[in-house]
Amino acid sequence: MAENFTMFGSSIGLEPPAHRPGGAIAGSRCDDRHDTFDRTGEMQRVTRVLLAFALFAVAPALFAQGEGSMSGPSMPQQHRLRIGFGGGMEVPTSNAGDFYRNGVTGQGFLLINLGVLPAIRLNLGYSRFDFRNALAGEAQSGNGQILSGVAGMRVNLLPGKVRPYLVAGVGAFNIKNTVNVDGSGPVSQSDTKFGIDGGAGLAFTIGRIDAFVEGRVQNVYTDQGVIDTKSIRTIPVTFGIIF
Repeated sequence: MAENFTMFGSSIGLEPPAHRPGGAIAGSRCDDRHDTFDRTGEMQRVTRVLLAFALFAVAPALFAQGEGSMSGPSMPQQHRLRIGFGGGMEVPTSNAGDFYRNGVTGQGFLLINLGVLPAIRLNLGYSRFDFRNALAGEAQSGNGQILSGVAGMRVNLLPGKVRPYLVAGVGAFNIKNTVNVDGSGPVSQSDTKFGIDGGAGLAFTIGRIDAFVEGRVQNVYTDQGVIDTKSIRTIPVTFGIIF
């Protein structure tokens, strides 16, 4: 039994009582002080271990509390999923401005916040334009409609209740042109093209919701490729709210 204790004790730095200095003098004052020092050292080691475990256990909570205090009133809480709606005016530019008048636009989007990473934005938009002139004198009226689905991301440039941000994405744009021709009724043609969408905006917190204003550039490419100068380019300017 003593041999087993000796082998186990040597592996963890302890010695059996018989091998301690002064162990043969039972009940001596020196031996009592030595035992007291051993117990004190052991208690200190146990205390350090317990403190280490305690700090390890409460560190996440302290870190979360610190984040909350740092955010304060200038860092409003961002929910993981948010829904936004907006509307406004859409201005055709470049070649699109030659045959489209200024139009109206509306959008709805889902915003997925990913913490420190850019938020994912899934946008569904609708725009309508009237034609500027009749085609070759035959058309009395006409309009163009664009239904778009864009997936992209949003990056807040500054924290706080007033937050400038950037948006960028790619998606599909269905373009439908309808012309009313005398004696023939309306004639429609539609096609779906690839396009890009990007811009900037400003969001500000009002109670539990956010209001925003943003301007974007949408460029819809034709079959001739992304370098085609006759692509449809519009600038939607929208106002809205985010729940």
